[in-house]
Amino acid sequence: MSMLKTSLLAAAATLAIASAAQAADPVMPAPVMPVAPVVDPVFDWSGFYAGVRVGGQNDTVDTDWLVGGELGVNAQWDMFVLGAEAAVDAVFGTPDTYAYGEITTRAGVAFSEVLLYGTVGYGSDFDAAGGPGDHILAGVGVEFAATDSVSVDGRYVYGWEQSGAVGANDIHKFTIGANFHF
Repeated sequence: MSMLKTSLLAAAATLAIASAAQAADPVMPAPVMPVAPVVDPVFDWSGFYAGVRVGGQNDTVDTDWLVGGELGVNAQWDMFVLGAEAAVDAVFGTPDTYAYGEITTRAGVAFSEVLLYGTVGYGSDFDAAGGPGDHILAGVGVEFAATDSVSVDGRYVYGWEQSGAVGANDIHKFTIGANFHF
């Protein structure tokens, strides 16, 4: 019997050790970490900008070439953008070269890197002898954010002559330019 007792005791000890070992190391699945969503970066149109532009200004007499600069500020709420801008252009006309300044506001809708906008304002040739006069301005434009701080802008503006000066005319103005955003 002693052999039977020894065998039973050995079997009981083996079962007890195996049960304790299994209870100490439970098998648990590895936790699943959620995958972070990929967020498409959206360009923020808010803030100040400065830029340069080139283009053409057409009145009823002829088409003149221009080069100029602009300073502006935008504020963005969701997809809506409001802004103000001041610009001065050197207009290379026939027979005179003159300065043409404008102060405008703009309102538009931003689709991430693309801004579609309308603009209204006032423009003046500063009483230049060969200039087209003073104008109420209205137009449309599109601006594309090429990088986080540089955008490319294209616009058309129509100007209704307001000065009544001799030789003053309505104008059509086309410009393309680049802006640096601060």
